[in-house]
Amino acid sequence: MRFLIGLGLWAVALVSAAPASAETLAFTGATVIDGTGQAPIADGVVVVKDGRIVAVGPRRGTAIPAGATRIDVSGKTIMPGIVNAHGHLFFDATSAVPARTQLADQLALYARYGVTTVFRLGDDGVESVSLRDALRRSAAPGMARLYVAGPVLNAKDPVEGRAKVTANAARGVDIIKIRLEGPPDAPIRTPAVYGAMIAQAHAEKRRIAVHMFTADETKGVVEAGADILAHSIRDRDADPTLIAAIKSRGVGYIPTLTRDLSVFVYESTPAFVSDPFFAREAAYRAPLALLMAPEAQAKVKASASAQAIKPALVQAERNLKLLSDAGVPIAMGTDTGAPTGRWQGYFEHLELEMMVDSGLTPMQALVAGSGGAAQVMRIDDAVGTLRPGRFADLLVLGKNPLTDIRNTRTLEQVWIGGRKLD
Repeated sequence: MRFLIGLGLWAVALVSAAPASAETLAFTGATVIDGTGQAPIADGVVVVKDGRIVAVGPRRGTAIPAGATRIDVSGKTIMPGIVNAHGHLFFDATSAVPARTQLADQLALYARYGVTTVFRLGDDGVESVSLRDALRRSAAPGMARLYVAGPVLNAKDPVEGRAKVTANAARGVDIIKIRLEGPPDAPIRTPAVYGAMIAQAHAEKRRIAVHMFTADETKGVVEAGADILAHSIRDRDADPTLIAAIKSRGVGYIPTLTRDLSVFVYESTPAFVSDPFFAREAAYRAPLALLMAPEAQAKVKASASAQAIKPALVQAERNLKLLSDAGVPIAMGTDTGAPTGRWQGYFEHLELEMMVDSGLTPMQALVAGSGGAAQVMRIDDAVGTLRPGRFADLLVLGKNPLTDIRNTRTLEQVWIGGRKLD
């Protein structure tokens, strides 16, 4: 596992080049949830200098540097910026708007909802890498941090699989992503092919995330050395032997519950469209109108695949609870930014709610969406928690999400690298 540690340090070194506010700030009076799972700090203080956390603790006992700008957030709650371990950006190559601008607009949309870091698990491998590199050289205010996987890989045989992994690594991606897809006898579904791709990813000093569905698929890729399970197990309960294997190998698990919800929920009008936190976003309105058209809803309702995913989602929720109870590392991810209806920004909050509905505590869900996600993705030295040395990516909420997870939607302020979003 030594190469994993090295890769984590490499990723942090890249992102650390991004400039941040040089001002010293002291947030005072809030309840502080630090993203580690430790008990919240009442009447807390968070001190930020040069865009990074330098101290966190109760007001009594936490020194505030002379000359610091004090920000009174009494009665509020502070939590880390949300980390989405499985998101996407997309662009229309036929649009007059440059691809870079389209991608940047989506990073800004994520940021407006408090999602301050996004792993793009599947992308073009060109514009995304270029944008990531530009952001690391000179971070643009108001945009989420970006990590990329390049194209999702498939292969016909081990030789092609290894070659594709090597080519993707040469693009400078942060992680490799493969998808088990096609008929049951598709080459990518065989241990010979996905095993070769997993081995080559590790040879290239890259971790690898796998798109899977069934427990048997999961067993195979875990035995082959996969680092991250990019979706839920959705066909049956994960048995104790499989759970033990996932845990013992330190494999991260990203449930993406809202991904499955999005497949069938537009057969009617979802309750969330009337949520003011959703309705406030102008970017959602045009695509939502397409989904709400009667003919579009009828098509979803008549879709066999859409209806089949309903029990799969129930199974996914059950397995999330089973794996979480067993101590498997859980990372919040949504698959947002893929097909229309997976709302970048809002769905991360809905995902947290669905995780709690699955049986996790609000604290467990919040950790999965912050420090837990950062740890699974090996970027926890930079983001995910409110601990000294980490970037000052934090959210100020009007109400405490530990009493109701939906209170993440009382978002009042977003800070990224010590800079406040307007």
